[in-house]
Amino acid sequence: MYSPRPPSLRALLPVPLAAALALACGGDDGQAGESGGSEEAEADIGASESESESSGSESESGESEADSSASSESDSESESGGVELGPAVLRVNVGGPAVGDFIADDAQGSAYLASPDTQPFTLDSVSPDASVPEDLPLDVLLSGRREPAALEGGTGQLRYAFPVEPGTYQLRLHFSGEAPEGAAAQLVVDGLAVGDPLSLTALTAGGSAATVVHEITAEAWLDIELIRTPYAAMPQLSAIELFGEGSLRDGPAGARFHITTAGGGDGSSLDSPASLAQLPSLLAAAAPGDEIWIHAGDEDYAVSSELSLSGAGTQDLPVVIRGVGPSGWHDPGRPRIVGTRADPWTPEGDTGNTIFRVQAGADHLHFANLELQNAGNGAWRVAGPVAGLHIERVIATNVHRLLEDYAGGGNEDASMTGLVLEDISVRGYARAVARITDDSSQILIEDVFGDSQAQQYSAFSTGLTFYETAHDATVRRAVMLNHQQLDVDGYWNADGFSSESGNYGLHFEDTYAAGNTDGGYDLKSIETLLTRAVAADNKRNFRFWGEGEFVDCLGLDPNKRGGSGTQAQVHVNPGASLVVTGSRFVDASAGTIVFDVDGDGVGVVEGGCVEFVGELQTVEEGGSLMLVGVDEGCSSF
Repeated sequence: MYSPRPPSLRALLPVPLAAALALACGGDDGQAGESGGSEEAEADIGASESESESSGSESESGESEADSSASSESDSESESGGVELGPAVLRVNVGGPAVGDFIADDAQGSAYLASPDTQPFTLDSVSPDASVPEDLPLDVLLSGRREPAALEGGTGQLRYAFPVEPGTYQLRLHFSGEAPEGAAAQLVVDGLAVGDPLSLTALTAGGSAATVVHEITAEAWLDIELIRTPYAAMPQLSAIELFGEGSLRDGPAGARFHITTAGGGDGSSLDSPASLAQLPSLLAAAAPGDEIWIHAGDEDYAVSSELSLSGAGTQDLPVVIRGVGPSGWHDPGRPRIVGTRADPWTPEGDTGNTIFRVQAGADHLHFANLELQNAGNGAWRVAGPVAGLHIERVIATNVHRLLEDYAGGGNEDASMTGLVLEDISVRGYARAVARITDDSSQILIEDVFGDSQAQQYSAFSTGLTFYETAHDATVRRAVMLNHQQLDVDGYWNADGFSSESGNYGLHFEDTYAAGNTDGGYDLKSIETLLTRAVAADNKRNFRFWGEGEFVDCLGLDPNKRGGSGTQAQVHVNPGASLVVTGSRFVDASAGTIVFDVDGDGVGVVEGGCVEFVGELQTVEEGGSLMLVGVDEGCSSF
């Protein structure tokens, strides 16, 4: 007989998951019945169309302040951890104010910070160990950054991006602030793992501080990431030093165009900046490798109609639309673009306008470091086939959708090839973070956080939706919370992640879904793989209709908030074929079914464990469920 879960479950779970469950409580479209969420038609694409949904060179001299102050020193004779250091290039007091040659990083719009949800922390005191250089100002160890406790089901990544001359550098990282038990992170530089995973718990034990040094090779943008190991606590960091013979770059190799809130010039310089309304013409004039800088300032950019974007870069030389500080990309600042969506949102309110309409053939556009507020059905709307769309370092609040993929303007298809969404945080939306449709493929969605905040609308929300025949996508370290369809008759829909029967080749890795009134994962796709996916506090944590495999996944405490349908950890629907290996399912509610198989669904569960007080399984006539080596109790996992 299976034993019920002990009352001290959270002591058995990884720290971040226990914290996330405590804070995640609260959650695409479809018919009101238990159909699994096919999308309904809606006419909120934009004011210009009514469409229903279906099933200038500038040369600037001088180094940046950070570069000139840091590179005045030379540490070429010193060694740290056996690595000989070159001249100082840059020093960053992570999460803290400027200290000596260390530049400040205590603002949300810090110049080089790429992870939108990390927050500063401060310490009263610190005890440096022998690895910390004697000449390091100890004040830089009294601050740092990590994702807050509210996101400890979250993306688990801390990233900085520095514009440097390509070459060899020495990277010195400083850690302080006692990390939780089991905190560990992999250092990744320009996409490649460097060294073994770091035990942040050991480095900061007892309130100590420690230093780690690596020699690295940098590309033109030096990406430094600390990525937590699976189920570990959040990574943290207190200071960054970069040494070497190279230097910071003050701009791209191509031309720069400038946009400010007071602009009206030709955009060729900050002395003659353009307005945001001129972005389409600047983009049309831009050559591959050029950048258009939208400068942050004291005022927001108000946009009441969509900006129609044509023009293109190349795979090696995209055209970049980049938010920068008042003077450039070394300054802190993130420009905020504000649309017309009702704020505060009500279901009867104005859905608002699209901000960026990406036209067919507008290939290899790269958007970075922007804040969007009050946007309509697509802060970005892709209206025709495009390749290489890349959106990163974005914060959005109160949007209908962040990314809408819907053909228009005479196009019958809006397939996206090579889409990248990364380092994005979206809070407050009624439809989705992103809908990916048509024959879109080669997709990467990484370190994306979405919290619908239970916004209501005539059609329900889903965090991330794959539709039509979209395929070959990797979703990594994405978090989707609180998609909820409330107080309706019959079945309550709204999911964290969803796919349809035409989708295939989808891989969800280290993802998290919680607080949704239907599925954490509601997947009809084939060739579907979930690796270390976590679902908590959803009516049906994992709801599967297609063909695929779950590996090392975790289901916690399903929660039916209302409507019809069962409360379950794993719901296998008619026609589904699912293999679950090495996974854990833990729950203390008598109303929960661990494995719920409908119709002729087939499920095989190998290894892993269950803890429950409700029913282990229900299998309808014609269905099949095989449990092989599933442990009673999860305390040993």
